Amino acid sequence: MFFKILPIMLLVSSIAYGQTTTPLTYPLNDAVKKVCNNLEDKFKAYKWGEAHCEYFDWINVRKTNAGTPLIWTAFGEEKSPAAANTTLVLCGVHGDEITPVKFCWDLMRELKSNHTFHNKMVVVAPLVSPDSFFKLRPTRTNAAGVDVNRNFPTKDFKSDAYKRWINTYRRDKRKYPGPYANSEQETLFQMNLILRYKPNKIITVHAPLTLLDYDGPSLRAEAGKTAKQVLEQMSEKSAGYKVSNYPIFPGSLGNWAGKEKHIPTYTLELPNSNPLESDKFWLLFKDAVIYAIEHPMKPTVD
Repeated sequence: MFFKILPIMLLVSSIAYGQTTTPLTYPLNDAVKKVCNNLEDKFKAYKWGEAHCEYFDWINVRKTNAGTPLIWTAFGEEKSPAAANTTLVLCGVHGDEITPVKFCWDLMRELKSNHTFHNKMVVVAPLVSPDSFFKLRPTRTNAAGVDVNRNFPTKDFKSDAYKRWINTYRRDKRKYPGPYANSEQETLFQMNLILRYKPNKIITVHAPLTLLDYDGPSLRAEAGKTAKQVLEQMSEKSAGYKVSNYPIFPGSLGNWAGKEKHIPTYTLELPNSNPLESDKFWLLFKDAVIYAIEHPMKPTVD
């Protein structure tokens, strides 16, 4: 009888989140509503169903230079000496990489519906660069024309970032590192999440290079043994997905967080950005990402 009295749309929405009862909802403040309304439009355009932002408890501290709130949500317990398994997941770093945004959304639905968080925390920022994603034709760079994955304050930024952009990339506008390190709010947003939650590992989802990359403590050293195990299992659990030692770049997250801060950082590059293939990618990589989240790691050096 219970199912019969539920409105049809509510029942469908609940099943999509792995539930058969009304999901817990949260109030949305005016700032977050702006993002959520735009997300609903994009979900509709990409045939992803409804985003249902109200199912997640959003946190917002800063905005992009264009005024768009930068949001994230957290599952589980705040870090304590007894709870040293915190994972940070980042998606939508480049707005024209469409499928990673849906991947993070599917992950949040999975975490909300089917997981407990004793001595564990997962922090998810599903849309790091909202302005570039919300454009009619999404772009790699943010509203200021900066690649926010080349804008981190790495030790080689001042000497190499701009030089490489000119000499190697021939001033490619898609890879502009910005006028100086940390010039972009989206970069500061990612850094502040790392400083706030001190994650034991980071998973960042991109497209379309079709590979799994790792940056962090050497996989050959004692500190990298657990990281290596996670990397190998992520590949195995996603049908032997290619593991590649992709080059490191001045100003990149892998360089700053992985190489310099010694945080195991896994970059999952989905096969493409076709929104119609999003469900397929979630099914392929779900077990790999959940394994990485569940697997504890020792606290990082910094």
